[in-house]
Amino acid sequence: MSTTLWHRFQTTATARGAAVALLHGERSVTFAELLGLAGGWAKKLDLSPGDRVVVSGRNSIELAAAVPGIWAHGAIPVFVHAEAPDRHLFHALQQTTAAKALLDPARDLGDFATGVAVLPLQAELSAHVTHQVPEQNGLAPGSIVYTSGSTGAPKGVVQAAQTLAGGVDRVAAAIGFRPDDSILCPIPFAFDYGWGQLLSLLLAGLPLVLPEPRSAIGLCAAISAHRPTILAGVPAVFADLLAGIAPIREIDRSSIRLITNTGSRIPAPVREGLIELFPKAALSLNYGLTETYRSATLPLSMADSHPSSVGFALHGSRLSVLRSDGTEAAAGEEGEIVHHGAGAFLGYWGDPVRTAEVLRPDPLWPEKDVPDPKAAAPMAVFTGDLGHKDEDGLLYIHGRRDRQMKSMGVRVSPDEIEKLLLESQALREVAVVARPNDMLGDLIVAVLCLPEGVDQAATLKNIKRHARETMSPYMQPRDYVVLKDLPRNHNGKVDYPGLVKLVITPATGQKVEHG
Repeated sequence: MSTTLWHRFQTTATARGAAVALLHGERSVTFAELLGLAGGWAKKLDLSPGDRVVVSGRNSIELAAAVPGIWAHGAIPVFVHAEAPDRHLFHALQQTTAAKALLDPARDLGDFATGVAVLPLQAELSAHVTHQVPEQNGLAPGSIVYTSGSTGAPKGVVQAAQTLAGGVDRVAAAIGFRPDDSILCPIPFAFDYGWGQLLSLLLAGLPLVLPEPRSAIGLCAAISAHRPTILAGVPAVFADLLAGIAPIREIDRSSIRLITNTGSRIPAPVREGLIELFPKAALSLNYGLTETYRSATLPLSMADSHPSSVGFALHGSRLSVLRSDGTEAAAGEEGEIVHHGAGAFLGYWGDPVRTAEVLRPDPLWPEKDVPDPKAAAPMAVFTGDLGHKDEDGLLYIHGRRDRQMKSMGVRVSPDEIEKLLLESQALREVAVVARPNDMLGDLIVAVLCLPEGVDQAATLKNIKRHARETMSPYMQPRDYVVLKDLPRNHNGKVDYPGLVKLVITPATGQKVEHG
């Protein structure tokens, strides 16, 4: 890549000039103003090439401008969800040895303070970038996005600058974005799908509309006031929109021509509700991980005939379904989905062990007609997702290979939830499982064993409060089941399959507390 991400943003913003770039509630900025705000951040941030800057805040004009301000120094934005527990934020600060942290003004690190310079994400004076922006190879990191901790501590997914730039172009071509489009984005920028929407603004010049508040009611207000053409969401967002609390049926929805989805399959009732609400809008079904940017998309013309599929691999990448022995599965046969080619991440920051588990040499190398079949096999991303392809090559997702759960479109770790619940010191034992839910994907259930003689109602109240204080919303159990003892298998280990059956079909008289 001959230019940096900053230069591409600068070129895009200069070309778009007086056109509106961002609308957030009653505020708006043009591309020229966004360029100035980014320059203001670049002037304020004293950084060196390769420095890491942790960014953790709610979607805002200030956050959007801060990202290219970081790029202007050849530094790397590190995204941590604004609602992540302090321990996750502290982990990212420590693991990346961050030079600075940009946080919402109200965020207080408290006991997790690390000596890192913390700057509030608030309005900055406009300025021009006067220093020489360092040139970087396209394989240099362009971002680090911390996952919610799918297995163990959160992982910092590193994507190359050229992957971010190329991913924006490949998605735009596959979905068919238009020059006059604007995207309504209720997804946090720290979530890979929200990050993709922000990149479409910064690198492709597609205006963004940010709902205020970030809720179904805010979405309705944004549609009415700003007339976006694209609604980017996940099933939980769409379910909220259809729940009846927001006035979605009372507003003019005719501006929406395209609805895009990722995170998990849209439940049939939600899909049907969207079609009823937006009868003229096309539906774009997608698949990808933070580790792959975007892997697959279903052609818009096939959304009605193949609503359970996520389609075909994006141009420049390839998806295979592999058996456990590394050979390719037959049509209709379940296996692990593996991503090859464009979009593959560079690794997990500071974590070579977990990187090696996911990023491995392509077992199908060499491919047909490659220039040098004796060259070392390129790396492929073993997604951990199970699925199959049909006779036409369409991909279908079945679920996770491991115990990883997907709550509200976000992957979460049951092991970490168990650990946090035990830290309440109010439990004897705990096991976390999930049951399917049309709206949430995986509804998280905590199965608890309490100490003898405690007040069950008071203990459960304290445990729920502890969960709210220590976990992101995606991690918090929705149901609590109390058992005298956890079931175990012949090896003495917790019988998780048995617990799953138990929470799906509760025993007679079994009491379930809702979180």
